[in-house]
Amino acid sequence: MCGIVGVLNFKKEAITEGPFLKWALETMYHRGPDSNGTWTNHQNYSAGFVRLAIRDLTDHGSQPMLSHCGNYVLSFNGEIYNTDPFKSKLIKEGVSFNSTTDTEVLLYALIHWGAEYVLDNFDGIFAFAFYNNKANRLVLARDRAGTKPLYVGVSDEGMVYSSQYDHIINHRFCKNNFIDTGALGAYLCLGYVPENMGIISGTYLLPHGYFVTIENGEITTHEYFAYPLHTSTHTNQTLPETLQQSVESQLVSDVAVGTFMSGGVDSPLVSYYANKVAPIQSFTIGVTDKSINESEAAQSFANIFKTQHHCKTITEQDLFKTIADNTKAFSEPFADFSSIPTLVLSQFARQHVTVALSGDGGDELFWGYPRNSKMLKQGLQYQKNKVQRFAGFIREKFTRSSPRTIIKKHLEEYDFPAFYYRSLFITGADHWLPKLFKHKAARSWWMQQLYKEPEALQTDAASLMNVVRKLEFDIHLQRILLKVDRASMYHSLEVRVPLLSNQVIAYSTHLPYTDCVKEGTGKINLKELLIQHSNRELVMQPKKGFIIPLGDWIKGALKNDIENKLLNMPPDLDMHFNKQEIANLLKQHFTGEQDWSWFIWALYSLVNWNDYHRNKFND
Repeated sequence: MCGIVGVLNFKKEAITEGPFLKWALETMYHRGPDSNGTWTNHQNYSAGFVRLAIRDLTDHGSQPMLSHCGNYVLSFNGEIYNTDPFKSKLIKEGVSFNSTTDTEVLLYALIHWGAEYVLDNFDGIFAFAFYNNKANRLVLARDRAGTKPLYVGVSDEGMVYSSQYDHIINHRFCKNNFIDTGALGAYLCLGYVPENMGIISGTYLLPHGYFVTIENGEITTHEYFAYPLHTSTHTNQTLPETLQQSVESQLVSDVAVGTFMSGGVDSPLVSYYANKVAPIQSFTIGVTDKSINESEAAQSFANIFKTQHHCKTITEQDLFKTIADNTKAFSEPFADFSSIPTLVLSQFARQHVTVALSGDGGDELFWGYPRNSKMLKQGLQYQKNKVQRFAGFIREKFTRSSPRTIIKKHLEEYDFPAFYYRSLFITGADHWLPKLFKHKAARSWWMQQLYKEPEALQTDAASLMNVVRKLEFDIHLQRILLKVDRASMYHSLEVRVPLLSNQVIAYSTHLPYTDCVKEGTGKINLKELLIQHSNRELVMQPKKGFIIPLGDWIKGALKNDIENKLLNMPPDLDMHFNKQEIANLLKQHFTGEQDWSWFIWALYSLVNWNDYHRNKFND
């Protein structure tokens, strides 16, 4: 796992990017502490790379990697798991290899077969930049789930790309650009800046499942994968076979590999299948408060599976001390405060291993969140027109029907996708955004893509649940993956996601929701599988969830700093907000009238990002 950065000037003239690349590599040292390098054609393209050595620990794995002919150069962040058959095929076509890296296989596959073939067939987590010097053609791509980041900035002069957003907004192409108010609003809704937009105008995060080609200043965007809205019920594989193969393929490494282990379902399943292949180390963090502590359940799974388990019990002070690291680790505004324990867990695991497998993706692919199954009742209201929904709302209001089946949001949103999209908002966004934000929030770009598909507006139960899963995959999952990548790579730890391999994603598309949701319980197929390898009582115990005491911090140790920063924002932020409403927000939280922790943290993180990550590089 690594970090990449590069600059393509649209005019072929010698412009040095040396100082910028040097600064960029220094500021993402944590993504690749083992080595670094740069390459330039001394005309219009320069690339930089920092390496976390995972496969082939020798210098043969150094990047940017140049082809034998000297015409092609690759910068690659990530891992490709299924390289062996493609390497054999390339050898038959006359390619000689200098290393055992996946990077070199990817390089020659791109040369011989092109980006579309590679992206359709290679399984991994990746972001890469592939440059053809003779044709002056650059290809940028991200994996189909969006595990690895690739930020882009574009101006009339050229394009800059990087694994870190601070590099984009500090390059001369973009550093003087204004805040994009639509993207700012989207951030305050979702807790992160969604793909295909950036909080600074002229910048964006390349969407997952997409690649772009840049040739002679022309940028062309291509979709190579989209999570489908339809379900095909035919598959030749079983769930155990699919998970076993996925986990086993992702154990490939020349360094120590472990797993994250929670008291839930997904990461214990990953740990079970990993430990079947070879003895594995598993990691969890615990707290003294038993009401939110999952470490005992994680230890129970470890005892059953016989993993070499490590648990670190942490205190509130341990978490609090991580706030400064949290600001440094996230070079874009990020409001999901579960990043704080993720940073702590990553630092702990990195003391023992360089690679960790996580259980991310299980909830999104198999309808695991409680809000998913609730949609079976709430979503069916969209089989009625708005007049019928309004009549039902009034009837329930005056008859005091409880629980209510029609809520205010059913009247405010015209269709089900928009209704469900709002369920993904952070707490407080619905209430406060219209009051204190002076602009209209942009919807996620993925919502625009969804509406292009006719199935998106069908209202039978199966169609509604397929919309739910697609929005979870395209929107909510991206926040989770962003969190885990930045937190883990801040501590030079590679995190792999077996439940988001190509084969598991493909398997999930064959499942109707009725295979996963039973009597209001989601991902029941994963739970039943885990029960077979542990016990029902352990698997079906209520989810505790690791919650940091953010509300108390905001009222206590952070109170003065938050008040000062939110009521005295820098001018380029302050102009977008109603200061009196921010004061009202803080007052309600401080007096205990309402817990607005999520939304206050979103504003606080925004200001901290602005203070720390903007205007860092002077060329």
